[in-house]
Formats: sequence, structure tokens, C-alpha cells
Amino acid sequence: MILKKECYNDERAIKKGNSLMLKKVIEEAFPTVLAFTMSGMYSIVDGIFVGKAAGDTGLAAINIAWPIPALITALGIGIGTGGSVLYSHYRGRGEQKVCENLFELTMTFLIGTGILATILLSLVQKPFLEILGAAGSVQTEAIKYTAIIIAGSILQVAGTGIMPLLRNMNQSLGAMLSMAAGFAVNILVNYYLMFRLNMGIKGAAFGTVTAQAVVVMAGCAILWKTGYRKWRPLWHGQYAADIFKIGITAFGTSLAPTAALIFTNLQCLRYGGNAAVACYAVISYIVFPVQYFLTGIGEGVQPLISFYHGAKKETEVRAVKKIAYTAEIILGITAAAVTICMIPYIGGWFGLSAESKQCFSSGMLISSFAFLLTGTAKLNVSCLNAVMQTKKAVFMTYIESLAVSPICLFLLPAVWDIRGIWLALPVTAGIMTGIYGLIRKDRKNEE
Repeated sequence: MILKKECYNDERAIKKGNSLMLKKVIEEAFPTVLAFTMSGMYSIVDGIFVGKAAGDTGLAAINIAWPIPALITALGIGIGTGGSVLYSHYRGRGEQKVCENLFELTMTFLIGTGILATILLSLVQKPFLEILGAAGSVQTEAIKYTAIIIAGSILQVAGTGIMPLLRNMNQSLGAMLSMAAGFAVNILVNYYLMFRLNMGIKGAAFGTVTAQAVVVMAGCAILWKTGYRKWRPLWHGQYAADIFKIGITAFGTSLAPTAALIFTNLQCLRYGGNAAVACYAVISYIVFPVQYFLTGIGEGVQPLISFYHGAKKETEVRAVKKIAYTAEIILGITAAAVTICMIPYIGGWFGLSAESKQCFSSGMLISSFAFLLTGTAKLNVSCLNAVMQTKKAVFMTYIESLAVSPICLFLLPAVWDIRGIWLALPVTAGIMTGIYGLIRKDRKNEE
């Protein structure tokens, strides 16, 4: 009888511990998921406004030009994530002075990178767009858009870089509210400039830059409130190298969809012309936010995993991972189901022409199946990064964007024509899941 009572008490303790951990994960991850979703929604907002104001030409231009703002954003995410992972790791070890130095170093890194990005991208803007496939009226519109985006690089790098820092400082709610403020401003500015002042695609660019300025101001206000009221330029070679090693994975993860976008645009031009590019533009406006949404779970639990790993609490690390993987599976299925149900209405929202609508439905249907695996694939990389297994994280990130995705986009259309382009996304997600399965046993041994 005593044994049964002890077992019952142990079971209650385990259930209570699991319940508390679930609550903690939700508190940490939910604001991050919303913030990432809003980040992905920027492209939807731009797409809807551009589609209504500039039609297929505007949609094709912004889609072909998208790697430039995506590169700028990825720089901020990479540096911010690298600094924030280290921040949580050392906070778990109780080394507060190192955390303060890491904060100042990360801010210095962000500002310097933003200035450098403006200079370098201004020099290569036109030839880069030509490499991406921009020509004629599409190139003209793309140049208008990217000139403004490049001029505001420092705001975009700083805005996206501050968000991971806030999340790892236990300010995930503040990070979400900052993103919400930027998102609202983006909508208002886009509407006013594009429809009231008839600025066309330039209005979308100004909306993006203005929104990031709001995010920076809101983020700085939160940092001020939390006690970070002084900032001095700081450089430390070893910590900077560590930020780079960790951040290169987040940079690649952020840029991977854009690398796929570049190859997909080129294949769309080859197999279907500008109409296919416009069709893919709308598909990407749906795919990218969903990917950001699912990636947000991994980024949301990363501070917890980094903290517990730094504190050598591996039981808690495993509990957080279990909850995160379960959430990814459930939300991936939900995202696929909702998207499939909305396919008949999406094309009209973005002002697609009749020609583009013909290929959109089948393309969106096929692409939706990638959501079943995308979330867990991104979470795999976030977990590896959080426990400082940077080599494996880098391998998983760049083999996808530099090998698996391009190979699928090259081979599949040769067999199934334009449908092969849409198949590349779910097939890539499936292959990456298989690759992670091959290295999983070795990963467990290292942990």
C-alpha cells in the first residue's frame, strides 16, 4: 500500500513537472511564434499591395528582387541569434559580466554590418538583379524597390538583430509587441504611399524601411527599461568569432527559402515565363510566412534550451525538445490543411491575372505538403545550435540551400515540367528529414 502511494505521488510529481514545463515553453515560445509570423507576413502585405497597384509586373519585380532584402534581414538574424545564444549560455552559467560584454559586442556587430551592407549592395545592385533574372520593365521596377531597401539597410539589420537579443533577455513579449508595431506601420504606410500618393512599388519599399525603424525604436525602448541604458562600441575577437560560428547557421536558415526562391524564379522563367514567376510570387507569399511561423517554435524554445544546457540541466533540455517537436507536428498538419482549404480564394487576393491563376492552384496544393515536415526540419537545426553543436547545424543548413534544393529544382522539372518546380519544396523537406535521421544517432551520443 505504501509502495502504491509512493508511485502515485511520483506520478503526480512528474505530471506537475511536465505541466509547469509546458507552461514555461508556451510563455517563452508563443510570443516568438507570433513575432516570426508577423515577420513573414511583411511579404504578404507587400505582395497584396503591389499586386493591386502594379499587377503581374510588380509581383514579378518584387519576387525577383526579394533576395536583396532577404540577405539584409538574414545578416541581422544571424548576428542577433549568434549573440543571443551565447548570452543565454553564459547567463545559465551565471556569468553576468560576460553577458553585458556580449550585448555591447552584438550591437556593435549589427550597426557595423548594416553600414557595410549599404555600401556594398549599392555597388552591385544592378548587376545582381540581372543575375537574378530581372530584365525590361521588371528590372526597372526592381531597381526602384531595392534602391530604397538598400539605403535603409542599417535599420533592417538592427531591427531583426535586436529581436533575438530581447527574447534571450526574457523579453519575448516585448519583442513580439515591437514586431506588431512595425507590422501595423508597414500596412498603413504601404496603403498611404501606394494608393493615396500613387508611388507604386517604391511605396512598398518605404513601408518596409519605416516599419523596421519603428521596430528599432521599440526595441531600444525595451532595452532602456530593462537597464541597458548605456552602449559603447566594443570588439572582442574570440566572442565575435563565436557569434559568427553560431550565427552562420541562423543566417543560412533565414536565407535558405530565398536561395530556393532564386533557383525557382529562374526555373519558372524557363518553363513558364513571367506569368509563372508571378504565380510563384503568390505561392512564396504563403509559403514564407508559414515557414517563419513554424521556425518560430524552434527560435522560441532556443533560449530555454541554451539556458538549461549552459546550466547542465539535460533533463529539462529533453523535456523542452519533446514539447517543441509535438507542437511542430500538430501545427504543420494544421497549416497544410488550412492552406489547402484557402487555395480557391488566395489568387484573387493578390490580383493574379487569369493566366497566372491557371498554374497557381496546383502549385499551391503541392507546396502545402511541405508544411508537414518543414517545422521539424527547422527545429532540428535550432536544437543543434542551442546546444552548441554548430558544425552539425551548419552542415544541415547549407546542404539544404546549396545542394539538396538546387538539385531538386534542376532535376524534377526536367521530368514533370512546371509541376516539378512545385514538387521541389516538399521533396527537399523530406530529404532533409532523412539526412537528420542519419546523423541523429551520432548526435545523441555526443549529448
